[in-house]
Amino acid sequence: MATLTYKSLSEVPDDLREHAKEGPDGFAVKVAPADRITEFRENNVKLSQQRDDLVQKVSQYEQVTGVPLEALETGKLNDFAKTLEALRDTKKRVEDGALVENTSLEEAAAARITDVTNSFKLQLADLAKDRDAHREKANKAVELSNQMLVENNIRLAASDPDVAMLDKAVNLVLPQAFRVFAVDGGKLVPKMGDGTVIYGSDGVTPLSVKEWLLKQRDENDFLFKGSRGGGASGSDQKAAGRLSAAELANMTPQERINYARKHGLK
Repeated sequence: MATLTYKSLSEVPDDLREHAKEGPDGFAVKVAPADRITEFRENNVKLSQQRDDLVQKVSQYEQVTGVPLEALETGKLNDFAKTLEALRDTKKRVEDGALVENTSLEEAAAARITDVTNSFKLQLADLAKDRDAHREKANKAVELSNQMLVENNIRLAASDPDVAMLDKAVNLVLPQAFRVFAVDGGKLVPKMGDGTVIYGSDGVTPLSVKEWLLKQRDENDFLFKGSRGGGASGSDQKAAGRLSAAELANMTPQERINYARKHGLK
């Protein structure tokens, strides 16, 4: 993990300022490498361009043959193939001289259409395979990009002194983090298995990465530096009339909202 150092807090970019820590040399921000995220995004752009090219080719095929791609499984392509065979037979008869006069011109034109159509027919299977392959690659690229975003946020929050997670312990919580945090509009949103948003201790805002790690500290303190209960974030004690983090987590969203309003939490 790299560290960026700035002489003053005003020089720190806005999106990194909340993670800046003042030290003897100025303000330092620990960041995770972004080159892999950039690579995934560039690959995703390339796949999108290839997909658009594939859609254009399929559209041209549909215009020539009159058979939509969605109708391939209904047998319409088989009907079209029978028509092609009939046209091939007519072409052969024209070439053999069996058809002459006015009909020969019509059949010759039909034969030309047959050649073009048959060429697209031979390409259709390959186009469909390429489309599925590009779609799979694009989905994998998005999935890897989202996982990298979750991992970077987890590692950044784990380095916060308030969290103080052991470096080697981060890899132990990442699998669970991938199941909890989803990327929505470029932001991490914690969700349960059924898609319900997990709210923080105030019952109003979604659970932050830092707060989620602090809950891990309550359950697995051996993954963190120092002892439990050293500060407000790691304490298991609760003020009179207040609920613990575990009790809040078991409440429904509406119950947490009512509780927050009752105790004046913001």
